[in-house]
Amino acid sequence: MKWFFAITQETLNNDPDHGFSDCIKVAILSAKKNTTLEANLLFDGNECDFTQEMKSFGVNVIYHRITFYDKLQQAQTQQRPEWPNYMQTAAGAFLRLDIPLIERVEKYVLYTDCDVLFLKNPQLDFCKPEIFAACGQFGQQDYYSDMNSGVIILNLERLRNDYLALVEFMCDNFRYISGYDQELLRIFYNQNWSPLSSKYNWKPYWGENENTCIVHFHGPKAAASRKLLEDATYRENDPSFHTWRHWFFQNTSGYAHYVPLWENYLKEYNDLKKINFIS
Repeated sequence: MKWFFAITQETLNNDPDHGFSDCIKVAILSAKKNTTLEANLLFDGNECDFTQEMKSFGVNVIYHRITFYDKLQQAQTQQRPEWPNYMQTAAGAFLRLDIPLIERVEKYVLYTDCDVLFLKNPQLDFCKPEIFAACGQFGQQDYYSDMNSGVIILNLERLRNDYLALVEFMCDNFRYISGYDQELLRIFYNQNWSPLSSKYNWKPYWGENENTCIVHFHGPKAAASRKLLEDATYRENDPSFHTWRHWFFQNTSGYAHYVPLWENYLKEYNDLKKINFIS
């Protein structure tokens, strides 16, 4: 199965809290070692050292900006002028919606956010949703009430057919959606999607699960979680970090289990790079 993930050059260069470059390194190495997925990176930016590195590791890099960028930016300016930095995140978040315009061979593909760790081959060929399949957001069984688009199986033919209507709906109703792709999909499809087992989008704040195929560092990323593991007071007075602290302390043992696994993959990646297995 083809696996897609996405990021913008701006995000890659300006993310001190997320560390997306390291997140991607872990994602692609763990996928290479533990799965049969074909890695495809949607990259809103120019060729650079990072994209060259991705190519040297066997990742198919697709340079692309969302086709409705200008229309969405206009909607934001007119309907939510109080969100001047919205497009910085939106440019990357909405890239997944353009996959049906890019991929013309496969009918079903896997999309994940960058902050994932593959522990087992997901073997998702059985999953053929009518629209898309997704797991819960904060609750393991919240497939419909609060789905998370960080791991999602896309029916490209259906989404391609809906694409223009989806974009028009987003831009016409921007002031009411108050979010990105995830909120748009929830409202537009009104719970008409397929449920996916939580083992394909397992959050560390749920604890350990031996059946987990994909760990998603939804909330605090691995690097920030390491700092919290070492110092429980880390950024406790920082309002912008409050949500991450909240989810981390839901289950510190889950982070204590998955963060070292993530770190081991990052170390292995960097060791491979040093000995020129990655140019």
